[in-house]
Amino acid sequence: MNNYIEKITTFVSNHLTILIFIVMLLGLANGYIYGGISFNIGICAAASFLMIYPMFINLKIEDITEIKFHKLPIIISIIINFLISPLIAYILGLLFLNDEPFMKLGLMLVALIPTSGMTATWTERSKGNLKVALAIIAVSLILVIISLPLLLPLLAENILEVTPWFIFQRIILVIIFPLTLGDITRRLIIAKRGLEYFKKKKPLFSGLSSTGLLIVLFLIMSLDANTMLINHPLLTIKSLIPLIFYYAAMFILSTALTYKFDYSIAIAIVFGTSVRYLALALGIVIPLLGNNTNSSLVVLVVALAFFVQVPFASFYSRWAVNKKMTSLKSNS
Repeated sequence: MNNYIEKITTFVSNHLTILIFIVMLLGLANGYIYGGISFNIGICAAASFLMIYPMFINLKIEDITEIKFHKLPIIISIIINFLISPLIAYILGLLFLNDEPFMKLGLMLVALIPTSGMTATWTERSKGNLKVALAIIAVSLILVIISLPLLLPLLAENILEVTPWFIFQRIILVIIFPLTLGDITRRLIIAKRGLEYFKKKKPLFSGLSSTGLLIVLFLIMSLDANTMLINHPLLTIKSLIPLIFYYAAMFILSTALTYKFDYSIAIAIVFGTSVRYLALALGIVIPLLGNNTNSSLVVLVVALAFFVQVPFASFYSRWAVNKKMTSLKSNS
């Protein structure tokens, strides 16, 4: 049974981008052909927990202690993640989505929630400094808990009729509770089965998180409120344009700002700022907006960000590694 589950989760992790696209289409088809499903906060919350809890099992908050060894890279990552990134998204929102405020809110959510487990994955693939990447993830996650309730209402302007305290309550449910539970779970596994066993099971937790993400996307895209998306397919193109500009700007600016750093540290900063925590953004949308067409527009932008983020990260990784190898050959 365990091998069967691991095979499924491995398949999901290896083909996540295309599966996201398929699941979104299936959800919309379900809504169009069968009338969709009514919003159920219990089911969506359970699916969101399945998505978020396993990813936090793999996260070590203790990695924040690496900040004392790499102060400047961490400071630069904070500036990019919490000042430059929201500013870029806000400007792009004004330019491309000013007539679609909830799509603009989706873009802001992408920009306000930095780093994810994929930050570590891309850093490792690109031969970057994994300790710096993990420290950036831990620091950013802690700062998100503080910054999101303050920045989101401000940048969302008048369309988000909730208080910072309301957002913080949702963050307790979506981030703090599963983060605490994930940390306890990791410690228990290591204490009972050992560190090597835990390392072997890490891909399983990532796969479970990805599976939860697909379930959440299917549920949201199946909502009966989504008929507008089917009737207005140009909304997809309209969402993709600012997302492409956003990721291009993030990768270019982070590369420029880390030009004088050692290659391995620069790579960690680039992926620690340009890769966003999209699954967490989706987890926050559900309890924040509930069931209506507006929430579907926010979800559409966040979900489409997967299709932009993965190709950008893949291309940058190949480009960075090739550039490093070329530099090593020229110096040898």
